[in-house]
Amino acid sequence: MGPLRPEKLDQLRALLASLPGDMASRLCAMAGEADPSLGRLLSVCRLDPDKAARERFFAPVGPLSGEPGEDRPAVSVAPPALLDSLWQWIRDDLAPQAARHAREAALDYAGPDDPGRLDPDRVEAAQALLAQLDAIKDDPRADKRLKARLGVEEFDAVRDVAVLLRLAPVLRSALAGLPQVIDDPDDALCALIRDRYETAASADPDAGPWVLLLVMARFSRPWRLLRVFERITQREDDLLVGSTDMALIGDVLLRDAEHHLAGFSRVPRTPGEARAAAGELAAFAAVTIGMTREIGIRKDGPWGRRIMTLRSRASEQMSAIHDAARRALGRAAPEPGPVRRRPAPPEPRDVEAASALCQFMSLTRDDAGRAAVGGAHNTVMSELGEALEHAGQRALEDLRADDGPRRDAAIQQLDAIAGLMQALGQKEAGVILLRRGAAAQAA
Repeated sequence: MGPLRPEKLDQLRALLASLPGDMASRLCAMAGEADPSLGRLLSVCRLDPDKAARERFFAPVGPLSGEPGEDRPAVSVAPPALLDSLWQWIRDDLAPQAARHAREAALDYAGPDDPGRLDPDRVEAAQALLAQLDAIKDDPRADKRLKARLGVEEFDAVRDVAVLLRLAPVLRSALAGLPQVIDDPDDALCALIRDRYETAASADPDAGPWVLLLVMARFSRPWRLLRVFERITQREDDLLVGSTDMALIGDVLLRDAEHHLAGFSRVPRTPGEARAAAGELAAFAAVTIGMTREIGIRKDGPWGRRIMTLRSRASEQMSAIHDAARRALGRAAPEPGPVRRRPAPPEPRDVEAASALCQFMSLTRDDAGRAAVGGAHNTVMSELGEALEHAGQRALEDLRADDGPRRDAAIQQLDAIAGLMQALGQKEAGVILLRRGAAAQAA
């Protein structure tokens, strides 16, 4: 493909900018599979040239550039905000020639696709970056200014980015030919990862752990990387693993588990929050159970003790959510007092809160047991189910006994209770209650 005239490039940019959602990204990916040069052309047109250069320059860091707090720590080594700040520093002061070469490479959509084209510039920028950090380590004022410029409190992540840039050729060779997505690694793939790890570590002592982190970023179930440990350490428990640089992987997985733990630390108030919290609980259970199953972690080992601590915190958080579910259901479908009052329509906010918690309880039924709170969870599920059954019966009685405005209130109560039943996973019971309500109205 030859170069296009500027007006054609502008038309392509306008077209890509008009596409909704992530359609432009998907179109670039599909085009790249059919014709790499076309894919690069569209990618250049989709991004601002400076952003395209930044993306091209930091390509070796890309798999580990997740957003802290949103993405798990294992893939959030180099946050996007930090890469933006580093790019501005490299472009404006530190290594402007490297930035210029990155821009030229990003715009050269017609040239051959050479991932290593910028490696010399990456090494140059990394060396300059580390030299600057060393130069200011005894200068508190310069240290403070640079931290403010980069938006960091410490330079650990900055050093990590520099190391990844310097190691780009070694890491690329280690990852070459490995599947982009790894679901269930067989013995052959585990052996290949082991060999790539050992080769990279021999080439550069700093490369071994980064190879493992980059490989783990490709795993759909990251803890399954632990299967490689047996081939590297010839041991399956965490006593020996914890004394090698494999310990980094276990520690990162445990930080991932803590990240997922924080995802259900608050009581969900809306259906969206309920689904998100349930997903985090499922991920927490998957990581902790997965780690234990893969290498038989001992309870008295360093990782085993941390997992037990995390699961204890999970139990406390779930207990708080259980209590909140009881209270929320009590507000949405209150028990009658000593004197039976006429029915009143439920408050929408109370119904929404109760519905969110019922949904969370239903979605986490299986994973609660894997997170060491299964017995308590099942007990609360039974309590909520019985409370809704009684509330539904009362609503039917009110519906049959009253007419006029009170009848309308009873109908609203019935609808709310049926909805809560369905949110709790009792869909059939909710449908039956609605049928009984319809029959009562027709009587």
